[in-house]
Amino acid sequence: MDVDGVLTNGQILLVPNGDGGLQEIKSFNVQDGVGITFAHRAGLRTGILTGRKSESVAYRAMELGIELVVQGSKNKIESYLEILDKLGLDEASICYIGDDFHDFPMIRQTGFSVAVANAAEELKTSAHLVTGRRGGEGAVREALEYILRVQGKWDPVVARYLV
Repeated sequence: MDVDGVLTNGQILLVPNGDGGLQEIKSFNVQDGVGITFAHRAGLRTGILTGRKSESVAYRAMELGIELVVQGSKNKIESYLEILDKLGLDEASICYIGDDFHDFPMIRQTGFSVAVANAAEELKTSAHLVTGRRGGEGAVREALEYILRVQGKWDPVVARYLV
């Protein structure tokens, strides 16, 4: 999945860090984190592919146990193909969640593609699923819940909370 506009609402806050530089701050949705945790419990692997570099992304990924984190990608499709090769995966087994034109190649090539509600119109018309929620507002959770339900894994994952 992408980060800015998918795991976040797309806003990037730059604040002084006290050393004369700036620190980037991002806001993540707790429900997206729960969805990622549930996906892991169901045996799915998750990853981040983003063009920016941010300590907050690295920390959030570590906190959630996101297996693969590629930051600072200058060419997302090249990075995506390298990931597939490295992990020995085929495109049919991949779901990609994106929001803007830099995500378009993966949206068109993956086995299951998701555009968040506030994605560029071209992505929404090409994606298999368009979420009802916007990026940074639970769209990742919505997409992962959809996948887990289709795979019959949702009920076993949430059963422990429904007793």
